[in-house]
Amino acid sequence: MDLENNNNTVVPEFKKEDVDKKRSAPDEDNDGVANIKRLKLSGKATKVENAHVPENNKKPVAQSPKKRIQLSNSKPRINKNETFIFGNYRHYYGKRILDTDFHDIRLDVLAMQPELFRGKQLLDIGCNSGHFSLEIAKKFEVRSLVGLDIDRALTSEAQLAVNLLKRSSNISAATAAGKFPYNVKFVHGNFVLADDVLLEIERPQFDVILCLSVTKWIHLNFCDAGLKQAFRRMYLLLHPGGKLILEPQAFDTYKRRKKLTESIRKNYEAIQFKPDQFTSYLLSQEVGFADMQLMGVPAHCQAGFKRPILIFSKV
Repeated sequence: MDLENNNNTVVPEFKKEDVDKKRSAPDEDNDGVANIKRLKLSGKATKVENAHVPENNKKPVAQSPKKRIQLSNSKPRINKNETFIFGNYRHYYGKRILDTDFHDIRLDVLAMQPELFRGKQLLDIGCNSGHFSLEIAKKFEVRSLVGLDIDRALTSEAQLAVNLLKRSSNISAATAAGKFPYNVKFVHGNFVLADDVLLEIERPQFDVILCLSVTKWIHLNFCDAGLKQAFRRMYLLLHPGGKLILEPQAFDTYKRRKKLTESIRKNYEAIQFKPDQFTSYLLSQEVGFADMQLMGVPAHCQAGFKRPILIFSKV
């Protein structure tokens, strides 16, 4: 017997069981799907709960505008020690001045032999800001003086001072040759050459070379080889009869500066050529100076600046 379904469709009797099964199946399937969905949802929830959020993905904590401005305007830290690794200190001469007018106490020692400078060609190695060089040129009536320093800012400052002196002087350009301040010039450069082979092209240019409180800084930056090369170059740059005026620092003063840079620390530990050996080396055949005399020791100064000033002569 045929039956009618709700859609008035005649369904054969032998298919009744199949129809009933189909009608009851969705309930079971729905339960299964619901269970699967619940499992999936619970799994997602578990994953979310157990998920680890990387630190770099975390949102930054909000900062007030004031703090943001403070951060953006913060200045980078500057290692002041590394700025002065060559002893190129600003206001260096302030520690050597006796009175309000500039007067380096070493001038008193040099003044004991003014004939060494009068009418001569001078080179001042490590001239710093040029105050001492200018005083020598003016006081001793030198023919010419060249100040050399490894710090470009200092030589620029020194040359600016020369230019100002020229503008304020009453000397005409026609008669300026050899007269102060037209006889003074400051140049930037490293006295230590890149290679010893360059010594072969050096020729005599000066009557007097000043190397005052500079050996320590050459030593710490260029070690034994650099300082020895510098001594040989000084000799080669002097005319026969020329003089090297040397004021070396004692080795115990090196220790206070060995931590300026890692390179300086390594050089300090490698030094074998000590200041008490300088004289014997300068008088050796490797350099060539004929004799050494003690010019004097500055008085009325701090203990650290009370160093002997030596004169080495070239024949």
